[in-house]
Amino acid sequence: MKRVKLSWVVALISLACLGLSTTGNAAEIIYQEDVVQNVVTKDVLVRTADNVIVLVDASSSMDFTHRKYKKTNYVMEKEALSSGISRLPDLGYNVGVFAFSPEWKEIFPVQKFDAAKLSAAMNQLPAKASGRTPLSASLDKLEGVLKNLSGKTVVYIFSDGGWEKAAGKKDPGDKAAELARKFNVCFIVVSYAEDADGIKRVKDMGKANACSRVIPFDSYITNPYYALGPLYYTKSETSVETLSEKKIKGIKVGNIYFDYDKFELKSQEKEELNQVGKFLQTTPNAFVAVQGFTDNRGTPEYNMKLSRERAESVADYLVKNFKLDSGRVTTMWYGEGNPVVSNDNAGERWKNRRVEVAVSGM
Repeated sequence: MKRVKLSWVVALISLACLGLSTTGNAAEIIYQEDVVQNVVTKDVLVRTADNVIVLVDASSSMDFTHRKYKKTNYVMEKEALSSGISRLPDLGYNVGVFAFSPEWKEIFPVQKFDAAKLSAAMNQLPAKASGRTPLSASLDKLEGVLKNLSGKTVVYIFSDGGWEKAAGKKDPGDKAAELARKFNVCFIVVSYAEDADGIKRVKDMGKANACSRVIPFDSYITNPYYALGPLYYTKSETSVETLSEKKIKGIKVGNIYFDYDKFELKSQEKEELNQVGKFLQTTPNAFVAVQGFTDNRGTPEYNMKLSRERAESVADYLVKNFKLDSGRVTTMWYGEGNPVVSNDNAGERWKNRRVEVAVSGM
């Protein structure tokens, strides 16, 4: 049987592909033949945050049974936390977990990540959701935690958007924005919200700054990229020597490049994405992850916003033009992080103004 050697670059986050760095100009379907030997992979994990804080909603509103999963939101929240702990690599994070309802409670004081200790600490969470939702007051408590941290912090808030109004307390969206101005923090709101007020509130918290966002709970539990994307990305270079019996493994996609300070797609980039969109239409189990980047001109905050706009420009093009379920296209953005060439090289830094695209799930 004829031997074929295939080499490609894969960026892998836990169970899902995170990114794919290539410089090719045309999308190319990758066929995997039955792998029998000589698989060599080198992974490099790149940490994008220093601290991880999790705020757990254990209020009575979380006792609602989810229509699809037939479990209460609170039970699924705890299951999702356990799953996240098991998947998170030990890259030197400081991690803290706090329940913010019915009262603020320290579950795991901020300390170096230890999966075993953190898993054991989860037993301190209430067995059943009950009581009020002092979300705004808890964000005041969170401010005290953030004051003692250095570096970049990612705060995960599990919430259905419910909150208990109190005299002198700001709306949670306004308080999150205030904290984002004071500290180097991103808010990742894992949303169970269904009513209009709750949806608006989680959206407001998810707009605290350019690196904050809302993740629908369904997406959080079905696509690990959503959960861990803000914390690190992985690069892998893999050489595989295979035998015949070809099977579609993925699609190799060139980077999508942008003009300086722009996020509009150019015609040649649309041609690349058209091949990706057609592949996704004919491969219903596949999903795509897109990551936005910039060069280093401009402020870090502006570049974070611009990288988000670039990632969303690619995602919107695929969803709208190929009638894809938005859940199959996930976005993440890293600003000027992870340059592929030196930004000091004026003739080459255009390569950093890019969106990386990875298709997987076959």
